[in-house]
Amino acid sequence: MTLDVSFSSFPSITRFGPIEVGYDAAALEFSDMQIGRDIPDFDLTYEMGESGNAVKFSAINSVVEDAILQNSTGDNDDPAARSSAREAAFSSDSEVVVATIRFKVLPGARGEIKAWLGSISGLRDSVLESVVAGAGTGGSFIVQAMVSSDATLSSLGMGSLKLEPAFDPGIFHYRTTVSKNITDVAINAVPYNLNSSVTVEGESNLVIGSNTAKVTVQAEDGQAVQVYTIEIYRSDSLIIEDVHLADKDGVNYDFVPLPDSLVIPANFYQSTCIVDGNEVPCFRKDGILSVLLFARTAGSEPALYIYNQETDTMRRYEPGRMVLRSSLILTVVEKPVGVLVPDGFSSTKITYGSSEIDGYISDDHDTRIAYLQSEDGSARFYVVDPSGDVYPYRASNSRNSLFLYLFIVCASIAVVEALIIGILFYRKKNAFRRKAKPRRV
Repeated sequence: MTLDVSFSSFPSITRFGPIEVGYDAAALEFSDMQIGRDIPDFDLTYEMGESGNAVKFSAINSVVEDAILQNSTGDNDDPAARSSAREAAFSSDSEVVVATIRFKVLPGARGEIKAWLGSISGLRDSVLESVVAGAGTGGSFIVQAMVSSDATLSSLGMGSLKLEPAFDPGIFHYRTTVSKNITDVAINAVPYNLNSSVTVEGESNLVIGSNTAKVTVQAEDGQAVQVYTIEIYRSDSLIIEDVHLADKDGVNYDFVPLPDSLVIPANFYQSTCIVDGNEVPCFRKDGILSVLLFARTAGSEPALYIYNQETDTMRRYEPGRMVLRSSLILTVVEKPVGVLVPDGFSSTKITYGSSEIDGYISDDHDTRIAYLQSEDGSARFYVVDPSGDVYPYRASNSRNSLFLYLFIVCASIAVVEALIIGILFYRKKNAFRRKAKPRRV
């Protein structure tokens, strides 16, 4: 919204202000202001009033005032030039817009909104005399709420579940499939106009087979209504048909039903995870990022695989060869030829939990290490502590410390020898000075 501040006439005024304009701060927010279109030669300055619901502004025609002052002082008092300068000052007998103020109408504004003139001062004309002015009427306008008839959604989703087709505000029917263990879903629907109301039905107590969920959007005007439907098919199996997983190497895995004879590692529990927008059964362990999936590749028997959702890697689970570290699963792998076993270590079997893994033990039998591969594919030596903790192995600096010790000992001996030589030299020199020397007569 813009508000013009006008003078009923403009009798050769060269400056004015500060002039205060108050406004309803509960409905308006000051944006900016500029000099009036009728007096473009004036320089405008403004500031917010202390009350927070007013703005003060001033303006001056510096070019005209400087010319008048220059021709009215000292040796430059030239009546003709002074008169010419005064005639250059803008003058008008009709209404003149001196400033235009811009306001932002706040969202909650309703009804009549007012702005008014407060104090007026600082008016001066071309003869450098003050001009008296009085405040006229303020301004007001009526804000009427625009009621929307839009009853569409801006987004529709079901968390990690995938809708078919992809959401489009103009499509009102969708489909999705969930596994047998899913009985409730969460539908997130956001209206395009946030003042519209949204109601959701059919999210809970899903039965085996077809279910229908409805999302009803009622527009702000209370008249327009749109209904979005989602056909939710609940499978009678924990595995959804045609759900596959392709790891980062492009190997495809198919999910198969869990057999009753399946044995899972201790402290793992059955859960679900999302693959390609569908939930599949998996096994989790608290503190471990990866999950175990029961799947198979083409031409192979089903088996448990370790699946890392961040790196998108699948590795076959090998009982007795897995070391579980906090937030990490490590696998015993064969040491490459180019990797040397640290000095002072020899091959051994390391007991970890109820399993024995290949590793190495130090000559003093205090440290046990194994060559392990982490979930990101990197491998190195890890210390396998008897307490069950596993952490990266770092070679001891004992050899470097021995060299440093020998250097210090040798350096100390050299310093002592230098001191002894110095003392012997000093004593020899003094003895030579004290020895009687024959004189020639």
